[in-house]
Amino acid sequence: MRHRPSASELLAWTLVGTAAGLVAGFALGEWLGPMSRQRIGRRLRPDDAGTARPPAAASITETTRRAEVALAQDPTLRSLELTPIAVSPGVVELHGWVSSRAERAHAARTLAAAAGIESLVNCLLVRGEDDGPEPAPDLADQPA
Repeated sequence: MRHRPSASELLAWTLVGTAAGLVAGFALGEWLGPMSRQRIGRRLRPDDAGTARPPAAASITETTRRAEVALAQDPTLRSLELTPIAVSPGVVELHGWVSSRAERAHAARTLAAAAGIESLVNCLLVRGEDDGPEPAPDLADQPA
């Protein structure tokens, strides 16, 4: 007959396995060093020595400046009151009102293609579509 482990033996082996996994994880983490987005990218794709990449934004201020320059250089976007807000280096939220969906898409493409902008959150609203009436408040949801 086979020996069936008791609940305390199962618990003990579970704890031993968990502890061994944690030790192995910490040891690998120390051995490999900190992982960054750039380091992971280098490991996943070969070096493209022949292709030039736009430089990453150095700071939030620099990201905002690059976004503002990109909007000012486009003749159709220059006259609109669009506000780029850098939330972190290379990440921009674009706020404002546009007259059509095509204008909204054009603004997003223009800003996303700017050097140093890695990610764009498009918060542009389209007049006539997004400026509908405010929903009526539900009086039942208000606190007493």
